[in-house]
Amino acid sequence: MPISPVIKIINPKEKKEKKRPFQAMSPESLDELQDTLKEGKKAAIFINRRGLATSVICQDCGFVPKCPYCDIPLGFHLPAKLVCHHCGYQIPMPNTCPSCHGYRLKPLGIGMERISEEIKKFINPLPQLNLIEGEMPDNEELKIFDKFNKGEIKILIGTEALLRPQLEQADLVIVASIDPLLFLPDYNSEEKIFFYLLRLRRIAKEKLIIQTLIPENKVFQYLIKHQEKKFFEEELKWRKSYLWPPFVQLIKLTFSHSDENKGNEMATIMRSKLDETISKIVPQDLQKNFNILGPAPAFTFKEKGVYKWNILIKYKYFESKIQKNIDPLLGLNLLSPLPTKNELNLRNKVLKSISFRNNWRIDIDPKDTL
Repeated sequence: MPISPVIKIINPKEKKEKKRPFQAMSPESLDELQDTLKEGKKAAIFINRRGLATSVICQDCGFVPKCPYCDIPLGFHLPAKLVCHHCGYQIPMPNTCPSCHGYRLKPLGIGMERISEEIKKFINPLPQLNLIEGEMPDNEELKIFDKFNKGEIKILIGTEALLRPQLEQADLVIVASIDPLLFLPDYNSEEKIFFYLLRLRRIAKEKLIIQTLIPENKVFQYLIKHQEKKFFEEELKWRKSYLWPPFVQLIKLTFSHSDENKGNEMATIMRSKLDETISKIVPQDLQKNFNILGPAPAFTFKEKGVYKWNILIKYKYFESKIQKNIDPLLGLNLLSPLPTKNELNLRNKVLKSISFRNNWRIDIDPKDTL
């Protein structure tokens, strides 16, 4: 049985000196990295986003540059440019704030390149260092993994690509940034992060370091204590209380429109139609099994010039029960039952009674609710 690595939680905020500028890598993490390299060992560093910084903010007026087509913050990349990760739109990094013309534009958040730059300043001499992220061609990824596994690359910085099975083990694994993923407005964010950390723990041969501003979160606490079963038990209780899979089937209706006001109006009309249809064709004792949320703007509200709204239907099973013979560590959604014929017929009757045009997309059992 493999020996579990030492797990260390570092809260960068606790030991921060007032005058010291922000660092993506805490001094403690950099010391651990240096010690590992001095022994000729390897380190993998996980970051949840690409780019030098997730965005840029004006410290005078709070302005954040956004993509004019997708309405999401532009990512900061070297050499000094702002890029939209959805449609590819890019502009040079402005010298002054486009809103107030102030000069105090500051990178917000961290990315692979930011971490790479900090390591280059701290580690001397610098061994072979590589970046890896999910949009590389497969053959490039495999070459990098092969060199790292052989020890030719000593520092590997990556996004979710580090979770691929081609990566064997690293003596030290540092989770530089994972907190933002925990705050995504999706019901299974914590479960996804827990699986990420379990995988990273398996990769770590000697030590796993996690940088987080919320060390008290149950994701980190259960991981440290090796209490995976308790994490999933608590998560399952939460999902039952708030009606999330596997206790309900999710149906996500996404509406797209180029006009924000018109689109909002039409999405609201659709919600009214759903309420009316359920009250008319669903037996009264089963109407409560249809719990409808929205319409609400999608997490990425505007993309490529089109606005998006989501309506979420939580369809509670009235005959089926969640699976009992499946290990919850494989994923809680796998506990979802197969709907019975009566449950499917009632669900389909509601959906087929409404005319969904081309602007609507129906997603049953969506991978996320964003």
